[in-house]
Amino acid sequence: MAQARIGLIGLGTMGAALALNIAEKGFPIAVWNRTTEVTRRFAAEAGSLAPRVIPAGTLEALVAAIARPRTIILMVPAGEAVDAQLDALAPLLEADDLVIDAGNADFHDTNRRDEAGLPFRFLGMGISGGEEGARHGPAIMGGGAAADWDRVAPVMTA
Repeated sequence: MAQARIGLIGLGTMGAALALNIAEKGFPIAVWNRTTEVTRRFAAEAGSLAPRVIPAGTLEALVAAIARPRTIILMVPAGEAVDAQLDALAPLLEADDLVIDAGNADFHDTNRRDEAGLPFRFLGMGISGGEEGARHGPAIMGGGAAADWDRVAPVMTA
């Protein structure tokens, strides 16, 4: 199996729909959920898209499955869950890797995280349209460096 072009953490309603959208557009995607059974079930139920879905049993396996420089989308609840996930990713990523908070965080939180001097690139990206939008064409609102958006735009706007 090819290395993933992008990774996604959080396979709730929106994360699962977005992961399938990305896979359907032809991009291999590595996925991880803190509940291993959710990751396993998602991969098993991906149907014809399963060959483009790389389920990871650990956060380390997720990071290893993504081509460098890595891009990882966080689809976890806004607030403390995002901070905890960023802390968990910090020792696993490199300076040129990009983490995208797509959980519709308050822009003040996005600014605080960006100004904190994270050891990797960071982009806030709101996704609107609910489950149907995430699956078939979300409205995307990015906030951060234009170069970071340019890096992920081919996947997110395909």
